Amino acid sequence: MTNNVLEQYDKGKLNLEGTLGHLTFKESALLQVFWRKLLEAFTNDASKLVDTPTAPIDTTAKSTSTKRSARSGKSHTSGKNSKENSANGSGWFGFGSSSKREEPLSYRQTVGDVAPTDSKPPLFSMQDSARTIRDAFWAATLCDHPDVLLLRFLRARKWNVDDALQMLLACLRWRLDEELDWIIWTGESSLNYSLIQRGIGYMHKTDRLGQPVLFIPVRAIDPSAQPQEQMVEYTIYLMEVARIMLHPPAEKVCLVFDTTNMSMSNMDWTYFKTFLHYLEHYYPECLGLVLIYNASWVFYSLWKLISPMLDPVVASKVHFASSTDDLQKFIAPQDLPREYGGKSTFEYNYVLPKPGENSAMQDETARVAAAADRRAACEKLEAATRKWAGVPSTVPGSPAPADGNALAEERNAAADALVASSRILDKHVRARTLYHRTGIIDQDLSIHW
Repeated sequence: MTNNVLEQYDKGKLNLEGTLGHLTFKESALLQVFWRKLLEAFTNDASKLVDTPTAPIDTTAKSTSTKRSARSGKSHTSGKNSKENSANGSGWFGFGSSSKREEPLSYRQTVGDVAPTDSKPPLFSMQDSARTIRDAFWAATLCDHPDVLLLRFLRARKWNVDDALQMLLACLRWRLDEELDWIIWTGESSLNYSLIQRGIGYMHKTDRLGQPVLFIPVRAIDPSAQPQEQMVEYTIYLMEVARIMLHPPAEKVCLVFDTTNMSMSNMDWTYFKTFLHYLEHYYPECLGLVLIYNASWVFYSLWKLISPMLDPVVASKVHFASSTDDLQKFIAPQDLPREYGGKSTFEYNYVLPKPGENSAMQDETARVAAAADRRAACEKLEAATRKWAGVPSTVPGSPAPADGNALAEERNAAADALVASSRILDKHVRARTLYHRTGIIDQDLSIHW
């Protein structure tokens, strides 16, 4: 049986079936139906949404009763004994010492604790929190074309509209519960400093299909070095940064899971299940390929436990690479770091936020104006979509309704205007990242590797 994922690399061409601009007649019709059903739900109360695909574990490690957005701007470091680790344990199977121990300074220290004061974003305001499904949806699209987002859910649910809608609404509920707007707003200032310094996950260039590559050196993972909650926040942050780098036609990432020199102490079973759950339910169709590099007998043993948990579609994207030659089948030598046998001189090095880099977030007048412009663009696209989605589909092969093309063109223009206004707003509501700081992400969100 042919592996469609690997076949793309053999041909050197992405499979664009089911993506924006590459839809069949039936797929276009289903997208219209999806929009109609979503628009019907727009005025419903967002607080009544339910995250139906329940997590396999208590992944809301924010699990503490305190909301993220309620945190003060003070240091989160603590010298108290850690009860969290003694209760939950650590390591791949959750084993760990039950005795109390003194927390090192780095355990809860955030980037905001060590970064220059004038580099931080202003305090987060809850005043614009989503009240309706409409609010939650437009907040979740961020800078994406909304059709790209909806098509991810349709493909993930094999074009079953009702299932895709249920999955999307559950995702919106999750984003509200996890306070994604807060994570995006505060950015790296709220992340664990030791965690981000170790480079547990970092983006570097693209694979041979143009998909951004996310490297995860497993040996850098230490489940006992920070609270589980901060691992979850870091993961969400990485996924949201990756979204900025996904520009059609490259809508997915290539993940290099580097198991070189890993040991059992590096594997956090609870975290790994959370990561898989997030990918499957809240970031569907964002994973192009997983390369397990330099797998040891330890990982092969654990793979027997992991693989049954994977969705068959996700499992088909997992490939083992035991050598540099194997990696270079998927990533060109000039784009592969030297530590993996490539020619790129890149080495991960975290750069602290710089003074004034979030000055646009401090400009409330400009932020309010940009938000108003985006809101108007959302309303215009919504109106155009209502007309477009209400046009009856024709029999395949027959001419489209007289005004069908005009409606589609009007809607396409409105969607382009929304994306443009979203990119202008971004610098006012998202703290700058390492990738902005190093010139990879430009102010207009274009990518320069």
